[in-house]
Amino acid sequence: MTGDATLRYTSAPHRREAILRRIEVDGYVAAADLVTELGVSSNTVRRDLRRLAGDGLIRAVRGGATAADASAPPFADRSGQAADAKRAIAAAAVRHVQPGTAVALDSGTTTLEIAKLLPVDAGLTVITHSLPAIAVLAPRPDITLIGIGGQYGRDTRSFGGPETLAALEHLSVRTLFLAATALDGSGVYGATPYEAETKRRLIAIARSTVVVGDARKFALSAPIRVCGWDAAERLVTDGVPAGFSGVETELAR
Repeated sequence: MTGDATLRYTSAPHRREAILRRIEVDGYVAAADLVTELGVSSNTVRRDLRRLAGDGLIRAVRGGATAADASAPPFADRSGQAADAKRAIAAAAVRHVQPGTAVALDSGTTTLEIAKLLPVDAGLTVITHSLPAIAVLAPRPDITLIGIGGQYGRDTRSFGGPETLAALEHLSVRTLFLAATALDGSGVYGATPYEAETKRRLIAIARSTVVVGDARKFALSAPIRVCGWDAAERLVTDGVPAGFSGVETELAR
């Protein structure tokens, strides 16, 4: 960065304007990148992010910030939304579970419904970083449960971060049930970079990926693209927009 550019960002209003522009374009910005781009200290960047978050202009997340409207509602709020649709989707999704195989459950309210409906005495191994799913499956002696730890996220009630990614690296599953913050014709979206990276790692260890999400997800937006539809075998949902043809779709009723 040139000296002129550095001088430009010694003004707090100019720095914050630059941060907002970057988030508007990219949906997310890492604090470490802002230190380099703005030519200021990490403490200054943290103060700017706190101020913008306090004003409701951005959402501060681990390692950076996203757009203010990028966050999904807390898990407890989401669990009551489209509850009937989620149960129907889960009932359809579990038909794709093959006995005697390893299954991965992404974190989410729909995948929690899948955890509740996994077939009994099917010889399954289940891998998940979702704390509610772990709690549902832990009492079941017929399931081999592998819980993936890391930094706990209260909004998602799941674990994430480098420790989670490292734990997943050497695992392999037959089927992954992948949740989404938002869906569109080009693929699956997540709310934060950490969430998206965990989803990508889960996709990488799975032979088959089944995306699960209710129709409302097509009306929502999220800043981080997780994957295109070419990464999934099918979508199980209760409805899709007219003309949608991104992947084989199974409608739950």
